[in-house]
Amino acid sequence: MKIDEPLGVPGAPFDTLQAVQEVFTSAKVAGGQLIMITDQHGRRDQAQYAALIRVPGHAAELTAPAFGPQFGESGVLALRDLALWADTHGLVIKETVLSPGDFTRLVGEPDEAEVMRLIAAANPSDVGIYTTLPKKQDD
Repeated sequence: MKIDEPLGVPGAPFDTLQAVQEVFTSAKVAGGQLIMITDQHGRRDQAQYAALIRVPGHAAELTAPAFGPQFGESGVLALRDLALWADTHGLVIKETVLSPGDFTRLVGEPDEAEVMRLIAAANPSDVGIYTTLPKKQDD
């Protein structure tokens, strides 16, 4: 499975969301998966996300890291919109957590073997996790 350069712009939530929606029209996503990739476990209020989109008959696409609270309110809203878009278009939503170093390496230079491990490690997720605004936790 070859992964091209990540879709979108790192740190630009709405530009990245738009890039995903331009590549994957509703007719192209049936039966696919959206795998949310994050570098935070148990700290959703500080997380950044990228996404891997897999649909039958289309090359898998990895997004730039541009979603989630780490990118401010725009990042939270774009994460919500990405999850709702996936849910309304029938994609199965999953999630995997990587260490910060692995996350940076994956989105910088996607490696086929690493992407395959990521897919195997992804767990089913609920759209509600991404549509509920996280509350800031105290350190």
